[in-house]
Amino acid sequence: MQHSIHTGETFKKLTKAKQLGKDLENSIWVDCEFSHCALDGLQIYGAIFTRCHFEKVSLYWCSAFQATFIDCKFLRCDLRGDFIEARFIRCGFDQCETGDNNLGGKTEWTNAVTVGCVTSTPLPIILREDE
Repeated sequence: MQHSIHTGETFKKLTKAKQLGKDLENSIWVDCEFSHCALDGLQIYGAIFTRCHFEKVSLYWCSAFQATFIDCKFLRCDLRGDFIEARFIRCGFDQCETGDNNLGGKTEWTNAVTVGCVTSTPLPIILREDE
């Protein structure tokens, strides 16, 4: 499987994931900036983000199954999506929304992992063992 690699790109005020013009699943993003973007419903299965900055980005109802975030910053982001088995390494979370969605559903962070992260509010990680 070939990964698309994106380096040093800046995205501002996007209102749809397709405006990125990229296949986001299994893609690699390095030193990219996302600000004031509404990327609701985004599918980023297996994507890798390294040293990326997310400011006022909505990832509401996104699916980030097994995505990896390394040295990323999240500032005032809406992270009420599915981050099942996602990995966050040395990331910072400041003033991010991770609570229930507008329909009363729970944000899914089942078996997500954080290592060396700094958060201003707790992340809703639930660890479950396979049955």
